Amino acid sequence: MTRALLVVREDDLGEALELARVVHGSVDVIKLPSRYRPSSSTYLTPKWVGLVKEKLENGTYDKVYIYDVLIPRQVSHLMRELGVLVEDRVLLILDVLAEHAGSKEAKIQIEMARLRHQLPLIRDWINRSKLGELPGFLGPGGYAVDAYYTHVRRRISRLRRELEKIRRIKDSERAKREERGLIHVAIVGYTNAGKTTLFNSLTGERRATGPELLTTTSTKAKMVPINGLRAVFIDTIGFIRDIPPEIVEAFYATLKEISTSSAVILLLDSSDSEELFSMKLVESLKILTKIGYVGRPLLIALNKTDLVSEDQVLRYKSKVLAEVDGNMWRYKVVEISALMRTNLELLKKALIELLESSSVHRVRPYDTASTSSKS
Repeated sequence: MTRALLVVREDDLGEALELARVVHGSVDVIKLPSRYRPSSSTYLTPKWVGLVKEKLENGTYDKVYIYDVLIPRQVSHLMRELGVLVEDRVLLILDVLAEHAGSKEAKIQIEMARLRHQLPLIRDWINRSKLGELPGFLGPGGYAVDAYYTHVRRRISRLRRELEKIRRIKDSERAKREERGLIHVAIVGYTNAGKTTLFNSLTGERRATGPELLTTTSTKAKMVPINGLRAVFIDTIGFIRDIPPEIVEAFYATLKEISTSSAVILLLDSSDSEELFSMKLVESLKILTKIGYVGRPLLIALNKTDLVSEDQVLRYKSKVLAEVDGNMWRYKVVEISALMRTNLELLKKALIELLESSSVHRVRPYDTASTSSKS
């Protein structure tokens, strides 16, 4: 594996390290203060640029990750100063997704998201090349960069057409399932909450699971009869805190599966710290609201209860009851262990009760048109 240097605020260190280690076996870290205020033009101030340079001189690195969302001029400045490839939080997340991508749809979505994110940077390189400011290792000159920009735009258009074909097929398959009277239940939640493990336990499938973040990169659906009800369970891609718009748009298909589902199972990791549990709960509810999943059944499952005390589970359950707005969702809370298959029958019973007691109304499917930008 290649070696990378990670520059990250202290309060983001845990998440950033987990992501970087999926792609790079050896990751060195420079920690910024949690309240670090970046330079608007260069992101890293001269002091921190000097520290990064010193680190680069003492080791062999092929890449520097800045765990934040950078603007083009910041990337160009840092690459000129450091002499190595610089990527931001968005590209790190896409690198991790690419590691686990198996389906054609996932690979197309990830490549398209990467190219769309890089387009503004390429435009910045074009402008700098015309001014003679383009670093030599970025390319042979302005003409080559201009040609590459045209190539990227064409590639994005081609990928978009391929993706639309796949989406039409999926929409057709979904419509056929609905005509057969099948109920769609999306399993959602933060990455590494145990969604795929629950999907496997409910359906008998053997989808790959693991402790790494973002192991699921494409949806998987399977029909399972539950007490006479034919339910299609859908395994989805994990939520990420402050999901960048490029990734939201790239995984439109997953978000549409959630927003049009008859019911959602929101999986929460009860082995998380109290602060992390609260953050994930609040952010998950925000994401569901943003994509239009409101007014319909919401089953909140506290997972991994085999790893914690009963007191902690009860305390976290109280947090859920205090946070979820009963006017926005008809919901229930259950305590399970997907791995140990604890309380899965209770989960199924609660799901059926929610479906039977709720009037499920269709809402407008998730639409990224408002967030997407023209390429």
